[in-house]
Amino acid sequence: MIKKFRFFLLFLGLSFCLACVNTKKINHILTKKHEPAELIKDVDLTYKFLTKGHPGVYWYIDKQKLDFKFDSLKKSLTTPLTTKEFYLKLAPLVTEIKCGHTQMILTSKFESKKEKDSLAQLIKPIKQFDLKIIKEKLYITSFNKKHNQLKKGDEIVSINDIKFKNIYDSLANYITTDGYNKTHKTFTLNKGFKSYFSVIYDDIDTLDFKIKRADSIFNLKVITLKKEKNKDISKQDTTIKKLSKDSLLAFKKIDKERKKAKYKGFDEFKKPILDLKFLEKDSSTALLKIKSFSFPKANFKRFYDESFSAIKKGKTKNLIIDLRDNTGGYSYAVVDLFSYLVDKEFIFYKKSEVNNKFNSYWEGGYGKSRYLMGFKLFILSSKLLKKENEKYKVQSYGNKLKKTNSNHYDGKIFVLINGGTFSASSLLSSNLKQLNRATFVGEETGGAFNGCVASFSMPGIFMPKSLVYLKMALYPYIPNVQIDTIGRGIFPDVEITPTIEDVLAGKDKELEWVLKNIKN
Repeated sequence: MIKKFRFFLLFLGLSFCLACVNTKKINHILTKKHEPAELIKDVDLTYKFLTKGHPGVYWYIDKQKLDFKFDSLKKSLTTPLTTKEFYLKLAPLVTEIKCGHTQMILTSKFESKKEKDSLAQLIKPIKQFDLKIIKEKLYITSFNKKHNQLKKGDEIVSINDIKFKNIYDSLANYITTDGYNKTHKTFTLNKGFKSYFSVIYDDIDTLDFKIKRADSIFNLKVITLKKEKNKDISKQDTTIKKLSKDSLLAFKKIDKERKKAKYKGFDEFKKPILDLKFLEKDSSTALLKIKSFSFPKANFKRFYDESFSAIKKGKTKNLIIDLRDNTGGYSYAVVDLFSYLVDKEFIFYKKSEVNNKFNSYWEGGYGKSRYLMGFKLFILSSKLLKKENEKYKVQSYGNKLKKTNSNHYDGKIFVLINGGTFSASSLLSSNLKQLNRATFVGEETGGAFNGCVASFSMPGIFMPKSLVYLKMALYPYIPNVQIDTIGRGIFPDVEITPTIEDVLAGKDKELEWVLKNIKN
């Protein structure tokens, strides 16, 4: 699976370690000051994993420069540091290899149940807003009702007298991305700005915001709030009971339809992850929305078969494929989709190679986790790698000649992309782009045109002394054709970045442009 499993892997890793290590001991490790000699051992182990196990470690940085940075970090470790203080030094160094699937993660502190319950009743200042970053500026899209002096669309110029541009740059140092791409950093911060800010700048109880509205600027002090008590549930139950028989039948029908469509998946808003819609009565224009190439109970083959049969039946002339915010997934899912979009045989991936059959990951680790990891990588490597001329070739789905699907589509294609178009969805875009098969609209993709280092299983490991957590990709996935521009994504033919006014109005400027182009 070519996908970012940041939170999933972290959860699995923590769960496994918790089975072996007492929670109080972990708390102690995270909060105590670690001696420089201990931290240097974790730096050396991180270096070993990256240089011996990551096949793309020198794609964007040469060995001499990387060695210098690691040596400089070790020389700077002269005083004891907490796990977080150490993370703030080590994580930016891991981002230097510029691999979007490889990153250092800060382990969370394990509070007692009483502490967790107490924290759950509080709303920290930064969490009292919904925010949107556009072109490295921060805007408020909604806010706690107590801040009635605010308006949607207000810009946050600074927080605690730190200009937002400086905040953005500092947080971006902890976000990994493929090559020199910037759109993926903005995408990632839009998804998790509050979390990144809380970690790097501390989750303090009072923040001073400087707000800009039109040509005026004013200050806003925000303090931690207590959550309001839940409304009387019994009143809600009474409302439900008063629903008409027709309404209850409608709810049951919707629920039944959702169960039937499980293979299409549902996002957090109960909308399908895989969806096909015809935008004109004559079916001449279709919108194929794919929010992910990986989710539970997905059946991509069934969805593709049904969708392209409907497209063929409707004699569709224009197909719009929406890959915005699609961070990737299964390799076979994008290769199979590609077979519906071309009219001749193709090779999706080049054969890539690694130096070692068994990754250095399994040699170290925290507690018993290394044995589980070693077994997983042994099975994975045995299936994927084949020795050729002292190197090990990666046998991925798509690196052999594949036939086009008999139900393939030959009409015009538009692809909507942005910084969230990453990994597998970016590789699909690369292959379409090099054939001039589609018109791309939106922003530069978050994934690199020339490929990435990923895997359908990306193990992670805790550094033994500090418990910072390294997640590292294992195998190169390279599209069949390369371009000369190194370390950048797929550039759109028509560049469109939504404004804050577009966001607040719910406008889809990229789709609007495509529909206007089709009509003209």
